[in-house]
Amino acid sequence: MTTPISRGPRPRATARAAVLLAGAVVAATLSACSASGGERPEASPEPGQTTTSAPEAGEATPPAAPAPGDPPDAAADDVPDEVFGGLGDPRIDVRHYEVVVTADPGRAELSGTATLTLAATTEEPLPSFTLDLKGPTVSAVEVDGEAAEVDEAPEELEITPTEALRPGVEVEVAITYAGEPELAEFPGLGVPVGWQADSEGGWFTMSEPDGTSTWVPVNEHPSDKATWTITLDTPADQVGVANGRLVSREVQGDRRRWVWETDEPMATYLVLAAVGDYDLVERTGPGGVRIVLAFPTSLPEARRAGFDELDDILTFFEDTFGGMPDDDSGAIVVATPLGLALETQTRPLFGIDAVGSEEVWALAHEIAHQWYGNAVSPASWADLWLNEGFATYADWLYLDHTGRVDVADSAGGRGDVIPSRGLAVLDPEAAGTFDGAVYDGGARTLHALRLTVGDDAFFEILERWYAEHDGTSVTTADFTDLAEEVAGEDLEAFFDDWLRAEEQPDLPE
Repeated sequence: MTTPISRGPRPRATARAAVLLAGAVVAATLSACSASGGERPEASPEPGQTTTSAPEAGEATPPAAPAPGDPPDAAADDVPDEVFGGLGDPRIDVRHYEVVVTADPGRAELSGTATLTLAATTEEPLPSFTLDLKGPTVSAVEVDGEAAEVDEAPEELEITPTEALRPGVEVEVAITYAGEPELAEFPGLGVPVGWQADSEGGWFTMSEPDGTSTWVPVNEHPSDKATWTITLDTPADQVGVANGRLVSREVQGDRRRWVWETDEPMATYLVLAAVGDYDLVERTGPGGVRIVLAFPTSLPEARRAGFDELDDILTFFEDTFGGMPDDDSGAIVVATPLGLALETQTRPLFGIDAVGSEEVWALAHEIAHQWYGNAVSPASWADLWLNEGFATYADWLYLDHTGRVDVADSAGGRGDVIPSRGLAVLDPEAAGTFDGAVYDGGARTLHALRLTVGDDAFFEILERWYAEHDGTSVTTADFTDLAEEVAGEDLEAFFDDWLRAEEQPDLPE
């Protein structure tokens, strides 16, 4: 997710300040320099174990108590999530979103059509279902070409088709909508989430945890991942940027349609849309991956150089964690200061103040999310450490690999990303406030696991975690099961100490 960034070099493990973002809910990362890919930093070895099982995308997490700040009237058919309630509908599985959005710089209103391919996950026919939408209003809904009834609540649509959805049978739901996106606010942080203006009159999205529903109707929970085709209809002199691969940029009169496709499943909070005055730098990266970097035309070359180390980071992570998660990669810098970045899938998003070669750890952090958080996503927001702890440890590994900071030094300190208030890594309050416990505390848990089970077992765990769960949404129990299988030992007490205790133990010798 997002990682707040600090300006200036990061000697040892101390230079990560807590700067909040202006449009998503997370703590982000930054930019780059130059290195090379390959070997793993050393740590003390010992044996290790376990395997894993993941829920299907779209599967609901177990019921849990509402988190602080959850609306008391959250619908009973929302995904039960103890951190962020009131989101998603576990009774449906969206497989694909086909979205066309017309937007203009300087004009707050947008219009769009969204065609969702989805199926009911229930055992019995489903008479109605819900989608999340905040701001725009709906003018028409069709299910398989037949007009459907729609009941619009402030942040949710209830759709009743003429015939109940048959379990497991795909239907196409076409929604026409228009209006001004209604920004959400991140609980506890007060920062805007969703479709918002940049400093030069354009638009961009920062959507963790629930900002995508400000501009398109979605099933907004990470347990339901889908592929996307996003068409941004803009003035002909503007650029539309989204996730995945640019497949078309056709001019139609005084407008242009930018069509981007993502064929790897994606959680809704990872969806990107931006409209503005951008340079698109397109090239081929390591292993043939297609790289697209989107820079504001006003961004000087010296600042763009912060992304020069991207290929080295991709190569190192591919060597360490396994094959590239997608055929596309890159980044976007938006023309506004944010103080952080967000791991939008295939194309992490950075504020204009978050770029520079001294911030290579941040770029490494966001790129690591392409493996951990994007390809392998949390089935519940309570498992946020599976994103942030893993990406933090990955940027520690990269800094060690390039000789900047020894991984043991990074693990030796705590709270240098975001201050922790003494919460356990798995405390729902830590996830709900993006506390430092899920970042450094999660990363220290991984380093302690490495010191406990040894390098061979540890890196096998990381590789299998990605390889076996790519494209799915997973839980902490899935990870601990895998760790025990690979290590060949009972690690229940270890994970209790490192994930559930308010104060983590000292690292193993």
